[in-house]
Amino acid sequence: MKRRLLLFFLILALAVVPVFTGCSQKTQPTVTPPGEGPQSFTLQFATFWPAVDFQVADGHKVWAKTISDRVAAETPHTINFEWHPQGSLLGPTEIFEGVAAGAADVGTTAPLYTMGMFPLTMGLELPGYNNDNALVASVTMHEAFKQSPELQKEYEDVKVMFFWATGPGDFMTNSPVRKMEDLSGLQIRAAGGSALAITALGGTPVSMPMSESYVALDSGIVDGILAPTDTLLGFKLGEVTKYITKTPFVGYNVVFVKVMNKDIWNSFPPSVQKIIEEVNEQFVIEYGKLRTDHTVIGQQHAVKEQGHQVFELDPVERARWMEKILPIPQKWVTDTNAKGLPAQKIYDLYKQLDAKYSGEHGNYGK
Repeated sequence: MKRRLLLFFLILALAVVPVFTGCSQKTQPTVTPPGEGPQSFTLQFATFWPAVDFQVADGHKVWAKTISDRVAAETPHTINFEWHPQGSLLGPTEIFEGVAAGAADVGTTAPLYTMGMFPLTMGLELPGYNNDNALVASVTMHEAFKQSPELQKEYEDVKVMFFWATGPGDFMTNSPVRKMEDLSGLQIRAAGGSALAITALGGTPVSMPMSESYVALDSGIVDGILAPTDTLLGFKLGEVTKYITKTPFVGYNVVFVKVMNKDIWNSFPPSVQKIIEEVNEQFVIEYGKLRTDHTVIGQQHAVKEQGHQVFELDPVERARWMEKILPIPQKWVTDTNAKGLPAQKIYDLYKQLDAKYSGEHGNYGK
């Protein structure tokens, strides 16, 4: 009997050993790369978008969570974000310089809210591109930055995460715009290069951040806005407009950028930097798709829930508009070259990349 018990316990011990060995392998801590002691980072994130807007809920927070999850899983470090939406930490025109100075660690803004600081970036907002959708526009801008030392110089005070862009915009107004003459005398909220097109078509551009547009429309300071239709829902502009005139050819294409303070970036271990760079490349595409999807959603919401009317210009009227706006790119090139900047080189690069990515992504969302 004793021998049987001894044999039983011997067999049991031999059977259990591999199990315990396997468990010990699974619970081994992440191997710390040389020179990388475990660190924890908490970043202050500033943006002008409201917390409920898809840019924050489905864009910024998903980007941040992807980074946090990967850093926790692949390195001994942790990285977290504290959120300051709707200009609560820095206003729309303050975010870029605020991040550069360290008032926020990360920020997202439209470079052209601070006019004059990014003259070459403005070139993507001109007419003359396919500008099929936000995905094409986003990849075009991001790749142009990677290829152009001149564009990189405009952002040398910060670490650029990535760019994305709105793609085409439409006129959203409180009086119907069916022909060019209907724009005459209207005050239209503009951003960056879109002001040139509004002026050429007979309207009066009023420069202001998107976050101020609701009050401006509601109070009658402006009569309309040239912007993508996602703003009808995300910024609730469907509540203070009545009509949508489809004008993707006008050239509206506001660029956005996510930037990080350089000292913060340089404080990260190489393993964390590598993960962030990989996530950034992934999210250029994700943001482009997100914006394209929401332009459709925003217009549908305004039509179904708020009774907006949608106008399409007939071919003759569209040709009249095109005649007015096509000289704009060449004037921009001439004026910008006169300032000693390589405007033609940058415009040609934008056109080349726009054509390339229109072939790859132009049908997305259609």
